[in-house]
Amino acid sequence: MVTAQSRMRIPGHGHEAPSEMSEHAEPIRQLGTHCKLVSQTEQLALDATLALDAIIVPASRPARNLEQAITLARAADCPLLILCSHKLEPAEVHQLLGERSFNDAIVVKLPKEYRHELLEFRALESIRGDLPKACSSYVTDLSTKRNVGLLLARMVGWRRIFFLDDDIRDISYPDLQSTVSMLEAFPAAGIRVNSFPDNSVACHAHRATRGLQDVFVTGAALAVDCQKNSGFFPDIYNEDWLFFYDDVRTGRLGSSGLKATQLRYDPFADAQRAAWQEFGDVLAEGLYALLDNGQGFEYATREYWVDFLYARRRFLEAIIDRSGTARPEIREQLLHSVEAALKCSITIEPKTLERYVRLWRRDLRGWERRVIGIGQTRSLEVALKELELELPTGGWISDMAHPTPEGLTEEPPTVPFTAPDYFNLFRPSADDDGRTVPDRGRRGGRNRRAGLLPHHGSPSIQEGGFFASARRALRITGREGAQSEASPSLDVQPTAETVCS
Repeated sequence: MVTAQSRMRIPGHGHEAPSEMSEHAEPIRQLGTHCKLVSQTEQLALDATLALDAIIVPASRPARNLEQAITLARAADCPLLILCSHKLEPAEVHQLLGERSFNDAIVVKLPKEYRHELLEFRALESIRGDLPKACSSYVTDLSTKRNVGLLLARMVGWRRIFFLDDDIRDISYPDLQSTVSMLEAFPAAGIRVNSFPDNSVACHAHRATRGLQDVFVTGAALAVDCQKNSGFFPDIYNEDWLFFYDDVRTGRLGSSGLKATQLRYDPFADAQRAAWQEFGDVLAEGLYALLDNGQGFEYATREYWVDFLYARRRFLEAIIDRSGTARPEIREQLLHSVEAALKCSITIEPKTLERYVRLWRRDLRGWERRVIGIGQTRSLEVALKELELELPTGGWISDMAHPTPEGLTEEPPTVPFTAPDYFNLFRPSADDDGRTVPDRGRRGGRNRRAGLLPHHGSPSIQEGGFFASARRALRITGREGAQSEASPSLDVQPTAETVCS
């Protein structure tokens, strides 16, 4: 049996001494909460009710786990994009959609090991071999699915989207609307998942041994303004913290103050889960500890990481020392998990963390340039084709809005449409025959941009740089209590057995 007294000490891997930096700065340590990094504006009343353009679900669990998303999409009167992978098949999803009589859904299967040039992050790929071996313990695609959602939103003209993981529960429509409406002031706003708490294995262990442990805004229930936020989700644990890092850094991450529930799981069932998370947990906690001290990523030097890694290992050892306070039924597995995290932590080099941050920022600049250069279309079919994804075998295909080539500026509010206008605009005609646009670039080419062209001849109205569909205009004006708005243009996913995010 593993005990606190028999915990591992790895020969030849003693702690690096803290650098001189710690003598001249605030004590460097892992914090139990980062609550001060979320804007307190969340407590103020909102002046506008903003329409939601789509709910995006990176799904891998059985289809029944999509009930919450379907309910919210129906209430919000918005499309539901379901990105399937692992054991979840589109046919299973379509069956559920049929049972629920919900047609406003786009179901896409993400192929195994899916890749696309728009999703290439070459700088970070170059460091993958230097990461701890434990980082490859789990096959994940949550980051890829969320990035695909961001690209599709840009291509078809969705401005405000809501990411919702398929293990999240207890979000009401008013909760959703309140969170989305925070996008009037913030690039991103989220709901905290505090039951079952959304934490890493190490942080769960910290709480289980009577440590103070908070939860933060999460990508599992996150509203994003695709015009204001240009981040991406790196393929690493805590990918969401890196996605909205710049929003946090500039004091522009919102939290609605509302709470959601995550499906319960045993965080200590597999000790390798903690080892897999360790690098991403160290990276994110270290960067956010700097933010709490008023310092940005520029201060994430090798010397800083020497200090933070020392503090992290002390944090893990303290959990082991307190393990006797954990419930007897989880104590042994908790110890195994924390020891696995500690073993991985000892292999992390400060220079690797410093380099990862530098490469992440380089890829972020490249991503921003790619996103700005993406062509846009009113056809979801064309957008999926450009991303080399299978077209939906059922469900709804929308005549999406397309933006003007330039002009991402505020314009007059949406013009309301009457029901006859709505019917006439969507009546089939020779000018609206569902034609798709052929690729203008060579498949697999290094610099191929999405060859997306406006669909000519489609009647539409201008809405802040977009030619917005009449369907959306009618939906907005028909919502009780909704105000008019200006709307300018623009899974690390565990396996089925790994349900934490």
